[in-house]
Amino acid sequence: MLKDLWNINKVVEMQRKGKFALKILSASIVMLLFVGFVYQSYSSYVDSTSFDKRGEMIDVGGYSLYVEDSETGKVTVIFDAGMGDDSSVWNKVAAEVSQFSRVITYDRAGLGWSEESPRKRDSKTIVAELHSVLEKKDITGPIILVGHSFGGVNMQRYALTFPEYIAALVLVDSAHEDQIDEMPQTNSLQKYLFKFGMWAAPVGIPRLYLSNTNPEEKAKKSTTKHQYTSLDEAEYFPRSLSELNELTPNYGDMPLVVIARNKVSSEIDNTKTRYLVWATLQEDIATRSINSTIIFSGARQHSIHKMQPEIVIEAIQTLVKKL
Repeated sequence: MLKDLWNINKVVEMQRKGKFALKILSASIVMLLFVGFVYQSYSSYVDSTSFDKRGEMIDVGGYSLYVEDSETGKVTVIFDAGMGDDSSVWNKVAAEVSQFSRVITYDRAGLGWSEESPRKRDSKTIVAELHSVLEKKDITGPIILVGHSFGGVNMQRYALTFPEYIAALVLVDSAHEDQIDEMPQTNSLQKYLFKFGMWAAPVGIPRLYLSNTNPEEKAKKSTTKHQYTSLDEAEYFPRSLSELNELTPNYGDMPLVVIARNKVSSEIDNTKTRYLVWATLQEDIATRSINSTIIFSGARQHSIHKMQPEIVIEAIQTLVKKL
């Protein structure tokens, strides 16, 4: 009898300690989240006031985009970044290109220093916003469009929508309309990462895994609005690709330079399916103009403009000399 009572008391004591430990754990988690939220809010405020913003805010219909313009040069080169990126990823390339051309870089709505937009984040909307910027700055051409990844989709759509202004097109490892069907796992992973960023941003977690990027890029990508907008763009990505496909991309004799990672498909081992598929998609993009050039970087990095900026700079300079 006494032994049974002792066992019961032991169980009750263990339950009490377990509940107490659970309360401590819950309180600790709440405290960590609170500290993270305060850290994120304070850091975002400091970032917004600490960096030398060389550009200007341009209203595009109730919200403004952050735009940097070198303002000198007969040819205007406009850059658009990949999904989840901001204009600072072009810094290395833009600095050199500005020596021989007018350069415009900008943050899409909701990204970087730009304000959030109530409009859907598909390529059609993004192109309309960029066109509003160019109209307000009275830029009509000649224009060279440069886009990386998702930015390549936007720049292709712009060239198809406003061909009269566009002198040439440079696509840096651009997304392709068929890539979701051909590479479903890659696109699913990307969307998952953006979802994680959305949930993690309010408590400052992106600041930890972005610590190796340059300070300006880290500051711009760490904001909660940037992470939320990145997911929005990812959600609308299939629609953006579908809408581009409906336009049947064809650029006639417009100069088109396709810069792709890795190497030509004929040199890739058939067992390396992902690399082979990507090279084939890039080669398909190059067929959209009878005046095209395709350049393979020889390296596997998607961000060619950051890792091998000289390739992009040389391609742009070659085009400028011909205009």
